[in-house]
Amino acid sequence: MLISLDKNSGIPLFEQIYDIIRQQIIDGELENDERLPSKRQLQRDLSISQTTIENAYGRLLDEDLIYSREKSGYFVTPVAQLKGGNRETAADIVRKKKKYYTLPPGTIDTTIVQSDVLKHIAREVFSDDELLNLGDESGERRLREQIRHYLHINRGVNCSTDQIFIGPSTEFLLEQLLYLMGHPAMTIEDPGYPVIKKVLQRLGSKVDFAPVREDGVDVGTVLALSNPVVHVTPSHQFPSGVVLSLQKRIQLLNHADAAGSYIIEDDYDSEFRYTGRPLSSMQGLDQNDRTIYMSTFSKALYPSLRLSCMVLPKRLAELYYAKRLSCNVPRQMQLIVAHFMERGYLERHINRVRKIYRTKMEAVTSWLRREYEGIEIYGDHTGMHFMLSVPGTDLHTPAEKHSIVHGSRYSQSEGLTDTVLIGIGEKSAEEIMDILAAFLGDIFP
Repeated sequence: MLISLDKNSGIPLFEQIYDIIRQQIIDGELENDERLPSKRQLQRDLSISQTTIENAYGRLLDEDLIYSREKSGYFVTPVAQLKGGNRETAADIVRKKKKYYTLPPGTIDTTIVQSDVLKHIAREVFSDDELLNLGDESGERRLREQIRHYLHINRGVNCSTDQIFIGPSTEFLLEQLLYLMGHPAMTIEDPGYPVIKKVLQRLGSKVDFAPVREDGVDVGTVLALSNPVVHVTPSHQFPSGVVLSLQKRIQLLNHADAAGSYIIEDDYDSEFRYTGRPLSSMQGLDQNDRTIYMSTFSKALYPSLRLSCMVLPKRLAELYYAKRLSCNVPRQMQLIVAHFMERGYLERHINRVRKIYRTKMEAVTSWLRREYEGIEIYGDHTGMHFMLSVPGTDLHTPAEKHSIVHGSRYSQSEGLTDTVLIGIGEKSAEEIMDILAAFLGDIFP
């Protein structure tokens, strides 16, 4: 048996001996029940201490790679040999390159995040050793209580703390919800948020599409399909920005009650409404506990926070607890947000950020309307993006050239070919106007 040690490698000698013998056993170089050199012989051959050899043999014994016979020594444990193969290395992994967009929706201006406050709270939270142990599976109660208060005051949501559940994203929470509901067929908006479709297709759930009109999703299509679940973004439809009318909200709620179905209300971008107060939630309007409310802190604070919430009707909430699902968000991150809310920072932050984004939105859209007569703008009353249309013009090629998000990315139909999405979160108004001037320069030479 050949053992070659490198005393300058930094790897302990007993580990080197262990690794060499282990690999020789796996490779079949040492046969089953073959006797190994004695500790005294290895000590003499390798010029090392017997303690080092004892540690190596001890580890091999612990893993049942060798066995000992009294007064006879150590022997190789009979093991099956691994079949040879063509194992690929990590360098062989092919990853689809993520598309880069210059003005993507969903990004924020990082310069306006209250990093100093968050860092101060983070130091305080991470100094609490009690948080090193596991907490409530469904989310920290302190955070859930703050969310309940915030949603009731600002969105008109009516629920108890025990109906609120935490997760790292609405995508994660949607997967948990579909599991609880037995992966029902779902109706979603067209155009709509592509992540919803991606989740449904990944889970093999049946999905149908309902077109979006000027006053929100087409209720006639929703009722005709009569799926057990409909997913809507009523306060700020993504990507169009339209608001679901009160009449349609009532129709959907009455249908859900009569059919025993559910409405998932994704409250996308609701905090950033630039004219008047944000609209009240459908969940607050619901009298029959048929609405599932979802929201995220990714826009209000920052996207990499990875913290979202959902409010479940009583029956589904009880099922969540019975299945013992987990929120999968570190306790420390939950408590940082809880402290941020408790001390009034979130309310002040949203009010301040709303003014900043409103000023930016007005500057960009006013410039566009003033400089380009042949365009249409909609969805600029709320949120951190708007839709820019050049009626009758296919914008695929100029959008690709300037890395602008084309509207067809969000639609199942042939529509929105003349439309692009413009995110205002990340860049300054001046930078946005420069990018759009170059983009529109190819359309209006």
